[in-house]
Amino acid sequence: MLNLDEKILFALNDLNGKYRSLDAIIAWTVSDYLIPVCLCLILICIWFVGHNKTTRYRYQLGVFSALAAMAISSGISQLISALIERPRPFVTHDLVVLFYKPTDFSFPSNSVAACFAIAAVVCTFNKKLGLASFVLVGILAFSRVYVGVHYPSDVVMGAIIGILSIIPVYLLRHLMEPMPTCFIKVARIFRLA
Repeated sequence: MLNLDEKILFALNDLNGKYRSLDAIIAWTVSDYLIPVCLCLILICIWFVGHNKTTRYRYQLGVFSALAAMAISSGISQLISALIERPRPFVTHDLVVLFYKPTDFSFPSNSVAACFAIAAVVCTFNKKLGLASFVLVGILAFSRVYVGVHYPSDVVMGAIIGILSIIPVYLLRHLMEPMPTCFIKVARIFRLA
């Protein structure tokens, strides 16, 4: 598996510098800001849309679920990363890196896990926005490998962790139910929901 991992990494990294327009696009999409901020904007939009109070309330609970899944996926990713301590690809290989060189460990990709968690939850209550979110996160995952800050298996494991993180959220949502409902009621008083 590691051999295939390295072959894919080297194939993508060899494209660096050959296609200036692709490099420019990747420079934007690989950042810790563009796609995560787009996902946050999607959550903010979801918070305020809905044909009626019932739909809007369901969407607002979905936003809470997405944030909880993101937190769970980040926690799991950090725990696995601390246990495995896999160095970044640019540390062990001579790669062209178009991005800053992160100092934490590579496996799994925390940013991909957190973003996939958000996309997975959004997909459970709004298919179109969920699929658009998955496309954005897929671009982020590709970009992270392209620039040499992650191996392909890092982003694949991040995606798996992110998608599976919705399971505990939905299993425990009845226990957590009073908190989001109370928050939403208070937000409605101040016209924030």
